[in-house]
Amino acid sequence: MHLTYPYCPAFIQESTIPTYQRMWNYMEASHERSVELGDRSISVFVKSSEEGIERVMRGNYAFLMESTMIEYNMQKNCNLTQIGGLLDSKGYGIGTQIGHSYYY
Repeated sequence: MHLTYPYCPAFIQESTIPTYQRMWNYMEASHERSVELGDRSISVFVKSSEEGIERVMRGNYAFLMESTMIEYNMQKNCNLTQIGGLLDSKGYGIGTQIGHSYYY
């Protein structure tokens, strides 16, 4: 069964890369333990990026976040840092009306 968790990149859940599979297995097991015990605080999953950052600041927690959001939050809080490179990369585009001054 494929479960969707907030703030968990789908590529980790679906990956065939052993490191990502181990990460996913750990994440899912922590969530299952939290449900069994009725203690959401032991789950690695959070409901928002703000909650993820708060947990990072309390310590002993790593939060996976889109690189643009990491850069933005590091500018706001000098106690945050990005460890390692990108886990995944995606391209983004901006849609405009035909004829708009930004349309090429």
